[in-house]
Amino acid sequence: MKTKYYDFQEIIDEVQLDEIIKAYKDGEVIAFPTETVYGLGANIYNDQAIKKIYRAKNRPADNPLIAHIGNMEQLYKLVEEIPEKAQILIDTFWPGPLTIIFKKNKEISEVATAGLETLGVRMPDHLVIETILVKGDLILVAPSANISGSPSPTTMKHVADDLDGLVYGIIDGGNCDEGIESTIVDMTGDNPVILRPGTITREDLEEEIGKVEIDESLLGASTKIARAPGMKYKHYAPNAKVHILKNRGDLDLILKKIKSLDVDLNKCALINFDENIEHYRKLEIPNKIILGSIVDLRVGIRNLFRILRDCDILGIEHIFIEDYKEEGLGFSYMNRLKKAANHNYLKES
Repeated sequence: MKTKYYDFQEIIDEVQLDEIIKAYKDGEVIAFPTETVYGLGANIYNDQAIKKIYRAKNRPADNPLIAHIGNMEQLYKLVEEIPEKAQILIDTFWPGPLTIIFKKNKEISEVATAGLETLGVRMPDHLVIETILVKGDLILVAPSANISGSPSPTTMKHVADDLDGLVYGIIDGGNCDEGIESTIVDMTGDNPVILRPGTITREDLEEEIGKVEIDESLLGASTKIARAPGMKYKHYAPNAKVHILKNRGDLDLILKKIKSLDVDLNKCALINFDENIEHYRKLEIPNKIILGSIVDLRVGIRNLFRILRDCDILGIEHIFIEDYKEEGLGFSYMNRLKKAANHNYLKES
């Protein structure tokens, strides 16, 4: 398959826009930009199109997708009810990087929900996809636009690297502002529960609706059912082995580990925060990469997936990367990092 490319970085071409809308309605899958990461979309009412997403990504069939809407009228078509607290979150955070889990309308097929009776919905804050959804009166289900398990794509090039030749089209809308996937909060039970952390934090949610719980899977418990993307399977991992450094890495321990691995220093990378440059200066790893500043973790989060992908391009085999306090945005950062590293912390062998 020859993938079509659409450049909407500066202007949205109306002719190409109409072509994209028609393609979605005809059952094609097209990657699109959002403020979080790039998504791979299909018409929610076309089961065959949705199956194309799973095939292109090599995605497990029980890993659910998220419905993307452009207005509230579309939400009413998808869900049985909107709980009061869910409406507060909608009023506060939509459009934006928040996915809310609702009880789905019976007309929505189980193919779209991976067999679940619930559906995650969000309203993205990006002009390109908003225009497509509203003008086309489309509701798209989408995961991230990458091969399952790899770091999520935050640029068009990342999508092309993974999916060129596997999907009908890719829309270039520039770099993603947030850099990680949306926060997912389940509003179908007695209490709101975060199933996946993002840049809208637990503290942000609690400021609006009171107590919000954290799903046990985010605290280390295993889960048999993926109630939302990112819960059950390996995610966000580069080709390299990732080692998490606690409280700034012990230099001798890092060198000892590299020696035990019998790996070329040129095939190692150190990813650290700007404030810790001096701490690592004596470490003779040529690939030292600045993640961002400790005082502005949003920058580090925005850079994380891009840097992991850059390490693959460089042929890096081992990545040593700093951790962060697991509170606020740090909880979201560490969620992605621990999954990318398969919870592998650097320690004495």
